[in-house]
Amino acid sequence: DGLTPEPGEDPRVTRAKYFIRDEFLRISIESGDDRHHCYPHFTCAVDTENIRRVFNDCRDIIQRMHLRQYELL
Repeated sequence: DGLTPEPGEDPRVTRAKYFIRDEFLRISIESGDDRHHCYPHFTCAVDTENIRRVFNDCRDIIQRMHLRQYELL
């Protein structure tokens, strides 16, 4: 499940961040109305590749929201 701590990371921090991720995923799935999307990422602001992925996923969420709003998806 990816619960391996990053080098130098406290295992409690690892458990906490995965708990929070899992809660967001659970809520997005339980809504059942296909309006909630969750693209979880663990990143650091200095990791430009991960930040790029986060922004791409945000753009995807916004595009899907608008396509559904105008019944194009």
